[in-house]
Parts: sequence; structure tokens; C-alpha cells
Amino acid sequence: MSTVVAEQLPASITGKFNIALAQSKFQTLQSKADSLVYNEDNLQEIADFLKSLRGVKKAIDETHKEGKAEALKIGRQWDSAKNTFTEQVVAIEERPQAEYSRICREIEDRNIKAEQEKQRVISIQNGIEQNAINFANQIAAATTSERLSEIERVVNLEKGRKEKYQEFLPQAVERFTQLNGLLASQKVTVKGLEEIKRQEEEAAKQQNEELMIKLQQQREEAEAKVEEQKIQVQEKVIEQSVNTQVQVAEEILPTIKARNTRWNFELVNEKEAMKKSPELLLVSLNDEKVKDVLKTLKSTNQLEGKKEYILNGIRFFEIKTY
Repeated sequence: MSTVVAEQLPASITGKFNIALAQSKFQTLQSKADSLVYNEDNLQEIADFLKSLRGVKKAIDETHKEGKAEALKIGRQWDSAKNTFTEQVVAIEERPQAEYSRICREIEDRNIKAEQEKQRVISIQNGIEQNAINFANQIAAATTSERLSEIERVVNLEKGRKEKYQEFLPQAVERFTQLNGLLASQKVTVKGLEEIKRQEEEAAKQQNEELMIKLQQQREEAEAKVEEQKIQVQEKVIEQSVNTQVQVAEEILPTIKARNTRWNFELVNEKEAMKKSPELLLVSLNDEKVKDVLKTLKSTNQLEGKKEYILNGIRFFEIKTY
């Protein structure tokens, strides 16, 4: 074993340790280990032998400490030199790096705000078109003058929704005003159909079969016209929607690329993490504070006659070394 170690380490190091072993009479101890008798009558001899071995280990520790001191000194000198020369570079680098990082963060913030603004504009403008299509579908599906009047009232109210359409309210007003023509046309058709139905009821009361047949024919023609107009209303609003393009002005910003992008993490609510994700936490004792508690327990004789004592989930226990 010692031969392998000697091949791996410089002779100057192994030589110092061999001297320490020789001065501690390690060879005699090595022989003594083979002759020890392990029983109760020989406890003192074993204890003295172990004490001698601890003396050898102490000599090894002292040799290590003394030999390592020079290496540590050289290591510290290297560290000092590295820090000195690095500081020269950092002194030049500090301001350019700080300014560069600041500018890049500002550009990144502007990019985020620009994207948020783009999405806001798109959302409002798409909302205008979607509402226009929904109103058109309601107009197409309406079969009574009362229902058409109700839709018209809702459309007119929508034209005043400043909080909803913000700076695009004029665009929304213009878009919804285009529905007025569809409403007016549908009203005329629906009123004509309602008038025919009213005349049919009168003819039925008068039992005028000739007039009832004539009105029935007119009603069927009017109903066909209503159905045709439904299609025309939907086609018209879709055509208007296609012709309305969503436009968002975009600022051209410099392209930036982070040298390194990574996710990090931090504990922001210890109680919540302990309750919901205890497996993600490493719990350790604050040694200094626990030692203070241990001193108090000793001074107040709370550990008297005990081998262990548990307080608030922390176990205090006795350890003996032989």
C-alpha cells in the first residue's frame, strides 16, 4: 500500500510523513497491534495503545499542516495575482458592461411593451369585427320588427362604448353604422311580411277564401325574400370584414441577443412552500441557536439523568467517545 502511495506522491512529501512515523515509533506500534489481547482484563493496555496511535495521527496532522502551509501560501499568492490582474480588466469593463446591460434591458422592455400594445390593438380591432359579424347574424335571424328594433338599440349603445374601444371608437362607430343599411332593409322586408300576415288574419275572419289564397301566395314570396335577404346580410358583413385589415404600427428596434438565458428560482413564501411542497425544501438546524438552547437545558438541569430529550421536534442526545 505504502509503495503505491510513494509512486503517486512526490518523495519530498512522503519523506516528511515517513519521518513523522519514525519519530512516533510507528513500527513498534504496528508490531504491538498483532500481540494485543482483547478482553476485559486487558482494557487498560488497549486504551494505552489507542492513545499512542492517536499520538501518531496527531504527528501526521502536524506534518500535514506544516507542509501544506507553504502550498497554501503559494495558492494564496496565485489567488492574489489573479484578483489583481482581473481587477484591472474589470476596472475597464465595468462601465461598458453596465451601460450595455442597461440599454439591452431597456430595449427588451420596449419590445415587451410593443408586443403588449400590438396585442391590445389587435384584440380591440378583432373585437369590433367580431361584434359586427354577431350583430349581422342577429339581424339576419330576426323575424319581427320588435326584434330588429331591439338589435338596433343594442348596436347604437355599442357605438358609445369608449371604455371598450378606446381610441378605436370612431372605427367601431363607422363599422357599426354600416349595419344601419342592413337593419333598414330588413325592417322593410319584415314589416311587409307582418302586414301580409295581418291581412291574412283579417281575410280569415271575413272568410274571404279568394283573398286568403292571394295573400298566402304573397306571404310565401315575402318569406322567400326574407330568407334571401338573410344570406345577403351575412355575405355583406363578411365582405366588409374582409376589406377591413388590422394594422398595427411597429417601432423598429435593434436586435439584441443575451449571452446566456436561464431560469432561476427563489423562496418567496416559506410557510406556503413548507405546507404545499415540503419535498422541495432542505431543512437544517441553526447550530448556534440550538447550542444556546442546549446550554439552557443543561443549566436548568432538564437533561439530568436523561440520555435524550426531544423539544419542539428537535432531539438532544448524549454521545460518548471511548
